[in-house]
Amino acid sequence: MQPPALSAVPLALKILLLALAYALAGRLALLLAIPPGFASAVFPPVGIALAAVLVWGYPMLAGVFLGSTLLNLSIGLGSLDQLSLKALTIATGIALGTSLNTLVASWLIRRMVGFPTPLTSERSIFLLLFLGGPLACLISATAGTGVLYLNRVIGAADFSFSWWTWWVGDSIGVLIATPLMFILFAEPRPLWRSRLGSVGLPLLISCAIMVLIFIRASEAEQHSLRQRFHEQAKLMSATLKFRFELYSKAAHSIERLFAASERVTREEFAQFVANLPSTYPGITAVSWDPLIRAEQRTAYEAQVVAEGFAGFHIYEYTDSGELIEAHPRDLYVPVTYVEPFAANAKALGFDVASKPLRRQALETARDSAATVMTAPITLAQDNEAPQPSVLLLHAIYAGDRPADLEQRRRQLRGYAVAVIRLTDLVESALKAYPRDSYRLLLEDISEAEPQPLYGQPGEDLPPYAAELVWQERLEIGGRTLQLAISPTAAFLQRNHGLQPWAVLAGGLLLCSLLGGYLLTVTGRADQVRRLVRQRTLELSAILENAAEGILIFDDSGRIERANPASSQLFGYARTELIGRRIGSLIPSLHPCSSAVFDKQLRTPLEVGGTHAQGRELELEISLSDYELPGRRLYICMLRDIAARKQVERLKSEFVATISHELRTPLTSIKGSLGLLSAGAVGPLGEQAHDLVSIAQSNSERLVNLVNDILDIEKLEFGHSRIQLSRTDLRPVLHEALTHNQGYADGYQVSLSLDDSALPEQVPVQIDSQRLQQVLTNLIANAVKFSEPQGQVEISAQVLDKQVRVQVRDHGPGIAEEFRARIFQKFAQADGSDSRRRGGTGLGLSICKTLIERMHGQIGYDSVVGQGSTFYFTLPLADA
Repeated sequence: MQPPALSAVPLALKILLLALAYALAGRLALLLAIPPGFASAVFPPVGIALAAVLVWGYPMLAGVFLGSTLLNLSIGLGSLDQLSLKALTIATGIALGTSLNTLVASWLIRRMVGFPTPLTSERSIFLLLFLGGPLACLISATAGTGVLYLNRVIGAADFSFSWWTWWVGDSIGVLIATPLMFILFAEPRPLWRSRLGSVGLPLLISCAIMVLIFIRASEAEQHSLRQRFHEQAKLMSATLKFRFELYSKAAHSIERLFAASERVTREEFAQFVANLPSTYPGITAVSWDPLIRAEQRTAYEAQVVAEGFAGFHIYEYTDSGELIEAHPRDLYVPVTYVEPFAANAKALGFDVASKPLRRQALETARDSAATVMTAPITLAQDNEAPQPSVLLLHAIYAGDRPADLEQRRRQLRGYAVAVIRLTDLVESALKAYPRDSYRLLLEDISEAEPQPLYGQPGEDLPPYAAELVWQERLEIGGRTLQLAISPTAAFLQRNHGLQPWAVLAGGLLLCSLLGGYLLTVTGRADQVRRLVRQRTLELSAILENAAEGILIFDDSGRIERANPASSQLFGYARTELIGRRIGSLIPSLHPCSSAVFDKQLRTPLEVGGTHAQGRELELEISLSDYELPGRRLYICMLRDIAARKQVERLKSEFVATISHELRTPLTSIKGSLGLLSAGAVGPLGEQAHDLVSIAQSNSERLVNLVNDILDIEKLEFGHSRIQLSRTDLRPVLHEALTHNQGYADGYQVSLSLDDSALPEQVPVQIDSQRLQQVLTNLIANAVKFSEPQGQVEISAQVLDKQVRVQVRDHGPGIAEEFRARIFQKFAQADGSDSRRRGGTGLGLSICKTLIERMHGQIGYDSVVGQGSTFYFTLPLADA
């Protein structure tokens, strides 16, 4: 049965819950994604989806599709305003691939493994995890990366890597999440619930450990990446700062030129600064901008015109960008010398002090006697393609550098100016660094409103890359600049290793293998439990329904278990038998001790028992034992043999009757018939003689039959005693030959004995009379089955401390169908009344019993049509 919490949930709600679980698990999995992408080493939603479809059926595929669509939309969109047909196409395409993957996996598992399944065999565990994981996830990986490639989200160069990481993540997600889902929801519930502690908890703990290891490895990787980028950013910042300082010195060198000479001509200035623009990339122009007072303006303009610049005058720009003559002011700072002149001719005569920002910088440079940088400006010569530029200003004084502020203001002659295009300066300074590895933003933040100097705000960075951005404030020429250097996607791609991903993927794969191993172990344990339960029930059924009594007791003789048959046998209720001493029921097992029990183990015994009513029981028991941890138990099998004993007594009485009531008359009849045949009462007629001969022959057969019956019964019941003594075998063989020669002559068969292979003495432990009986039976059988004029050969030899005696005839041999029962009682190859050879069928059975009583063995070899050889072996007696 399903868990009560979900068994009554409507199907539509289950689908919705699955979609939410899929999306939530996917977002959590992406937290483990390795930047700069979404290469997560484990993606549990695929495993959750597969388990849900297996447990609740194919309608849950709707939840898989919906959950995957929601997840992929949430990844690609920051808000609903960004929803587009392309985003929806990508999300639904990936969702269709995931749904198809889940459908194929669940179908294969139902067909090849079956579901619900307890997953108790290695085969079923391997097939389920392989079919649902590495095999089926080929579909989701191919479909997902294919959709991204067709929609140009990834390029051909990234296709194989994206496919590989997608397949690995989905496969490991199935290997981990599917067993956990089964533990929570699959059937049979008792088995899966029992695996919560033995499989679920270790799997979760191991996964948590691997995630922590991954986080540490990822942090170390991130730290290394941050260090590499920050080292580069520090060098770039230092380079820029050095470049600004270097260009400030260029402006300062012009100040030294004017400080060294009372009058510097235009040609001298051009010659002095000729190499500065080429030596310092980014310096667009250098200029000498003298301080012109209002009363000096006319003379100044006339002087410049006299130098060849017709129409020269001091000008300024209106707010609308129109070029006009400078308005009357107390002070002017016009551009007078500017190099290179050809590129900067438009700046000649421009009043730098006409712009408030520049005027403020001029005043600061005058008062500080240091190089000052202006706020970002647009150069007069850049009206057509304006670029952010700055001026580096250095005040030039008359005479030595004044010590105080008042003197500086009185003695100011003008300014040495370096015009810098910031784009050229930054790019020339940083040309040694790969341009695609960084984005640089330089802003002037001296005022409340930051002013861009170079670059644009960086592209949106993934969250993990935010801490890689390097920010620094630079103090240049009295201005505060904010420098921000951020990595590009290309830099992140080049510098991010896959070591943390490999650690996580490899670790989670080991976790999944651990989960499979634990499933195997718990499955085997469940199989063992079920087998033990089944065997216990079988044994209990056998014990309860056994026709014979069974008592189980410990080594002190206290009964622990009894079956109904033993209760009925002894007349006690089963509860009365439990705890009773075995010796109180079977006196021969008293005293109750393991030593007494061990002597009688595995040996059937006929003993007496005591019934609850006090009467004696005739029992046959057999004891066996088995070991349990820390204890030893005995099993006593009991059989009531009272009926058998009664039959044996009746049999003994019958045998006694035969012996006394049948054999005596037969002996008299046989003797009387012998006298009649011998003519004791006179000659008989021919017909009467024939009748008497027939009667005499049959009476002999009856006497032999009675004697054999008595012998076999005595041997079976131990009434016939075997007296073993050390005897030389050779004389016994010769005696047997002599005694049976007359019998053989009656069948016209000759007897021979070959004892040449025997040593001089052949000592054996035998009963000579009984061995003669064996030899007589074997010789008589061989004679009876030999043809007239045939021969019976008796031989003996010593083999491996045994003597082998064999009797061979050349008769018809023994038929195949008779061989299996040849030593049984009353066994005869020809059982009809018309058989031509006599015999009772008991001789070979008697021989077998006698030989075995003398510790020997008997057997035969026979070939149909060629004769038979009967043999027996006896152990040689010790010297």
